[in-house]
Amino acid sequence: MSGDELLSIGRFARLALVSVHTLRHYDEVGLLAPAEVDPVSGYRRYRRAQIRDARLIQALRGVDLPIEDVRRILEAGTDDGIRRTLATHRAKLERQRRHVDARIAQLDQFLEDGIPMPTVQSGCRPVQISIGVDDLDASIAFYQRAFDFPYKVIRRTEQRDHFGFSFGEYGSDDFFLFLLLGPDRCGRPPGPWTIGLEVDDVEAYHAKAVAEGAAETVPPNDGRSAVRDPSGNWIDLAEGKSAPRPAAIKLAVSDEAEAKAFYTRAFGEISSADFTVQVLGDEDRFDRPGPSGFSLLVEDVDAIHARALAEGATEVVAPREAQGMPRHSSVKDPSGNTIGLAQG
Repeated sequence: MSGDELLSIGRFARLALVSVHTLRHYDEVGLLAPAEVDPVSGYRRYRRAQIRDARLIQALRGVDLPIEDVRRILEAGTDDGIRRTLATHRAKLERQRRHVDARIAQLDQFLEDGIPMPTVQSGCRPVQISIGVDDLDASIAFYQRAFDFPYKVIRRTEQRDHFGFSFGEYGSDDFFLFLLLGPDRCGRPPGPWTIGLEVDDVEAYHAKAVAEGAAETVPPNDGRSAVRDPSGNWIDLAEGKSAPRPAAIKLAVSDEAEAKAFYTRAFGEISSADFTVQVLGDEDRFDRPGPSGFSLLVEDVDAIHARALAEGATEVVAPREAQGMPRHSSVKDPSGNTIGLAQG
């Protein structure tokens, strides 16, 4: 039998092990066009040689390979191009499997402990800080070794898993995120960030941080000390009852009185039993930070976002939805500090 033999769409479908409907769909999306279409009747005819492509497409679609990726494989000139496409799709399926595993684990927890009663956020509560670093991988390792910070997946999407230092359980009052931003994310604006950590043993964690590459700036004294991380960010350590966790962020502002008035009018009382937001004017301490970033959990993102703009903030991201995240937005205060807002 010749590969040039023309077959009706019905017969071709039987030989290719696909449905007529599927063949029409492949034609519509440009994956597999008929060899001939009757200009009067519109009947499609295929060459026997096209059976291979039809079965290949069906096999690739059988593993959920997207249409565009199937097209890429059909057009690929080298095995390397095909392998890259398949490897990318495999990584996507791995992420989906981890996502499903996480949901099953959450369901198991509900079955064992019961479903926790959701709480509705009132007011504005700090839930995240972000600091810039020169080398992301090295900085992650530093904070893990120096302060035993737990680094884990904090958000899953179809494209990738997002990681960060996570404290407490999502939805609980003690939930908090600490994120590191590499040069590609933050651009390293001038001036260091300054954060405060609560630790249960200042001297021990101060020594541990210095051993891991931090520079000592204030030696331990009366339950407090300070170091600079390898990227130059200030870390104030204060004696507390808990294992190490973020406890404060200091914001550089042009005018301290005006900044406090802005935050009060835009956000009301920023309250948290475990974390404080401090503003520092030009005349304040020698460790004055550069522009910083932090996030607030709020009861109404759209309303708080609009109020912040009315009080002089600059919009960065308008309120929106995103996969794996609550409704959120971000603004910059009049001094350039970035404030993320997330629906509580």
